[in-house]
Amino acid sequence: MTINRILAEGILGIEAADPRREAEPPTRKGRSGRAIRRRPTQLRARQTVEAILDAVLRVLKREGAGAITTNRIAEVAGVSIGSLYQYFPDKQAIFAALHARHLEQIDRTIQTALIEHATSLIEDLIRALIDAMVDAHSTSPEFHEFLSTQVPHRKDGSLDFAPRLHGAFLIAFSARANELRFGEDLDAVVFDVGHMIDALSHGAALRRPANLSLESAKAEAVSAILAYLRSAEPAARYASILKPW
Repeated sequence: MTINRILAEGILGIEAADPRREAEPPTRKGRSGRAIRRRPTQLRARQTVEAILDAVLRVLKREGAGAITTNRIAEVAGVSIGSLYQYFPDKQAIFAALHARHLEQIDRTIQTALIEHATSLIEDLIRALIDAMVDAHSTSPEFHEFLSTQVPHRKDGSLDFAPRLHGAFLIAFSARANELRFGEDLDAVVFDVGHMIDALSHGAALRRPANLSLESAKAEAVSAILAYLRSAEPAARYASILKPW
């Protein structure tokens, strides 16, 4: 077992990918709540599902969101419409599966950064997390805007970035308690930082002003998070914010 797998499974509490073992794709649901009709367990079936998901991106980039129909997706994917409906009951189910794949990719990217910077200084860790998030979202901004409008937000927030990775962030930050003034409110700090990374990264990648470069936006995000982490204990800071004039 490699050192990265030991770190992943022991320190972060996640199961590292074994290159000798093919991962089973999760069952994904569309807006209607219906799962994939046929679970793609064989290699060819998984390749068909991936081709369908990739076809959405190709149509979006070349023709725009208005051109995305199940017939067009099947045509670009090189499969029959019947094959598409074997796996997805409707277009919204395809979008949900595409979103699920995106979340898996983001989580792997963040977990890799946490593992690679398990012993780094806090500045290097935060910079690596921001770099990973911004780079993951800046390559295809139209795709991420599309997902934000087509895939409904879960009311319980369970698919949100910060809740999904709270445990991994909690372990990473608790190991650096000597660098920062957390007090006894580490959970609150991790909650805040997770949401800051999410919001600032999306802002830098998708919504930054025209006169702000991507690298400058990343640097500003890192500076803001580090300033927060090095400020007074959260409880004292909140008390000062809420103190009446």
